[in-house]
Amino acid sequence: MKKLIPLLLVVFVVAGIWLYSSSRRGASIPTSTSSSSPAAKLTEPSGTPSINGSSSSASPSLGTAAQSNSTSVEDGEQIPDVKPAAEVFKSADEALAAVLKAAKDYDDSVLEQFTKPGNDCTWCPEFYRSVKDMILSTDTPQDQKSYLAEIMAISGRVENVQSLVEAVKSAKTSEEGDVFSEALELSVGSDDVTKYLGDQMTSTNETLRESSVAAVTNQGSRVAAELLIKHTTERGDPDGYYSLGIGLGEFIPNEDAVPVLQDMVQKRDQYSHLAVKALINGGMDGLRSVFDALESSKDSEADRRMLKDALDHVNFEDGLEDYAKKKIETTKQPAASEFAKSILDEFSQANDGAVTGEPAAE
Repeated sequence: MKKLIPLLLVVFVVAGIWLYSSSRRGASIPTSTSSSSPAAKLTEPSGTPSINGSSSSASPSLGTAAQSNSTSVEDGEQIPDVKPAAEVFKSADEALAAVLKAAKDYDDSVLEQFTKPGNDCTWCPEFYRSVKDMILSTDTPQDQKSYLAEIMAISGRVENVQSLVEAVKSAKTSEEGDVFSEALELSVGSDDVTKYLGDQMTSTNETLRESSVAAVTNQGSRVAAELLIKHTTERGDPDGYYSLGIGLGEFIPNEDAVPVLQDMVQKRDQYSHLAVKALINGGMDGLRSVFDALESSKDSEADRRMLKDALDHVNFEDGLEDYAKKKIETTKQPAASEFAKSILDEFSQANDGAVTGEPAAE
C-alpha cells in the first residue's frame, strides 16, 4: 500500500496538469473563432452558392482584402466628392493642361469635373476656344480629339454643342465625323441644349440626325419627350429608331415627362408601344402607369400590339414579384393578366438563373 501512494500522487499530478492544459485550450477557442468570423463571412461571395447549396469560401487573403475594401467603401474613401472644374482650376491654361493629361488615359473623373463646370467659370470661354481649336486641328491625335470633343459635349453650353454639330457637318472623313457625332450623343444640358439638338433631328445628314436623336433620348425631360414624339410621328415611322437602340422606346423619363407619355399610350396607335417602353424604363411607377392604362382599356388586341417587346424593358426590382402576383389575381383585362404572367415567369427564370449560375432562358 505504501508503494502505491507515490504512484498515485504521480498519477494525480499528471491528471491535474492535463486537465488544466485542456481547460486553457478550450477557453481559447471562442476567442479565436470570434475574432476570425467577420473575415470568414467576407470570404463567402454573396449569391454564389456551391453545389450543396452553401456559399463557397475564398482564401483567407481574399477575405482580408474584401474586409479592407468593404470598409473603405462604407467610409466613402473610394467615392471622393468631385468638385466642378470652376472650383478646381484657376485659369484656362491650368484647366487645359489637366484635360490634356487626362485624355491620355481617358480619365472619367476629369470628365465629371467638366460636366457643366459652373456658370461662374470666368476662364471657361477662353478654355473652350482652345479646346475647339484643338478638335478641329489636323495635328491633334484621334484619341485626344475624341476626349476633347466629349469635354465640349458635356459642357452644358449651346455654343459648344453647336460647334460639334458644325464639326460633324464639315468632317472630311467618316472617321472624323464619327468622333464628333459620338461625342454629340453624350451632350448634356438644360432645355436650351435639348431644343437645339431637337432642331438637328430633321437634318438631311443621317449621321447628325441619328446622333441628335440619341442625344435627346438621353435627356429624360418633358421637352425631350415632346421633341421625340413630334419627330417620330411627323416621320411616320412606328419603329421610332427603336431598332437602332435610340429614340422614344429607349427614353428614361423624368417625373415631368410622364404625363406626355401617358397621353401617348392612351391613343393606342402605331406609336404607343414606344411610350409604353419609355414608361417601363422609368421603373415601378412607370410600370404601374402602364397597367392602369391596360385595366381601363376595352381593346385587348390593341393592348397586345402596344405591349410588343415591352417585357424587355421591365427592371426586376424589389416589389415587382408581389405586384405581378397581385395583378394576376385582381385584373379583369386579358392583356393585363397576360403581361403580368409574362413578367412573373421572366422574374422566376431570372431568379432560377441566379441560383444555378446559369443565364435565364430567352
